[in-house]
Amino acid sequence: MAGTDFISDELELLERLNQRRFLKCMTRGGAQHVLHCGRKLVNFSSNDYLGLASHGRVKAAAQAAINQFHASAGSSRLICGNLEIHERLECRLARLKQKEAALVFSSGYLANLGIITALVGERDQIFSDSLNHASIIDGCRLSRAQIHVYRHRDLDDLERRLRAAPAARRRLLVSDAVFSMDGDVADLPGLATLAGSYDCLLMLDEAHATGVLGSTGSGIVEYFVERGRLPPGREPVDVAMGTLSKALGSFGGFVACSSGLREFFVNKARSFIFATALPPSAAGAALESLQLLSEEPSRHAALWKNFRGLKRRLSEAGFDVTASETPIIPLTFGTEAAALKMSDRLAERGYFVPAIRPPSVPKGTSRLRITLCADHSDDEVEGLAKEVGEVAPTLG
Repeated sequence: MAGTDFISDELELLERLNQRRFLKCMTRGGAQHVLHCGRKLVNFSSNDYLGLASHGRVKAAAQAAINQFHASAGSSRLICGNLEIHERLECRLARLKQKEAALVFSSGYLANLGIITALVGERDQIFSDSLNHASIIDGCRLSRAQIHVYRHRDLDDLERRLRAAPAARRRLLVSDAVFSMDGDVADLPGLATLAGSYDCLLMLDEAHATGVLGSTGSGIVEYFVERGRLPPGREPVDVAMGTLSKALGSFGGFVACSSGLREFFVNKARSFIFATALPPSAAGAALESLQLLSEEPSRHAALWKNFRGLKRRLSEAGFDVTASETPIIPLTFGTEAAALKMSDRLAERGYFVPAIRPPSVPKGTSRLRITLCADHSDDEVEGLAKEVGEVAPTLG
């Protein structure tokens, strides 16, 4: 076909750089185990941190929602797709995040695109962490606002950029709460102080924080209150974005905010206005997961027990894992080839941990990104640490 010669050239270049990607078909999936190419592997790559996607009550709630509301909402929320189950879910999410209101989007990616492009435009400024998720980066670009990227978690660099930037109609300071490739946590108290000093709206992406951070899984605010770095009752985050597809074991995105901002997003967020509403099954599953989050705190405790255990064992084996503060533990091998080889060797030994390569991470930082779930056994955690310690020295 004319004009498509570039496709094979681009794919060949990715192949030479060890950056070409291939879909891996799982004949059975799960947070703890997957079935791939006929082999059962221990899965250390899922974002289903609490193992709720496979919970019997969550699956039953999804089926019940289908029985009542059918398989699809059939429309955008503003036409005829605004179902009662969506509004119940939004009320429950607002309570979790201790906000006045919440609004559900059809995915986390769409939530970030819609929130950012609604809040800021050509006459505005965005201050964004250099390691923010791709959906934040794309939302910033689509907004056509002036973008200032500060060094990762460097509050001094952020303040220099805030101070030097010219006056603007509106300023947005946006950061991941938990950085998905490194497992570290944004300095919310510091960000909140700078947002207040320089008249910024503060937005945090809590995709990997909701259900994980804080003793009840409420998120990053609870996390810092419990560490004594934020006073109880203070709500420093103007816009808390989150997902239903990670610790809550379902699918979709949301924003928790003031009632006024919710109405603003209903009218201004294009990825909400022009997208078919979240499937009822996803809303039903998320509602049940939120109930289980409060009823079964042992899942949250098991997740953190597994994280502490694996982090300790990897540290004892000589790996530098000090930067990770959450159940995401990166093991950086530098080159794409080394990360791919490490992943393949672990798969041969029964562990599924895919390699993460550019552009998902910066050049020269290809890695294995280990994620833990509540259902991993002590033997599985110990086994992974043992295999990593034996395989890594053989990479050369």
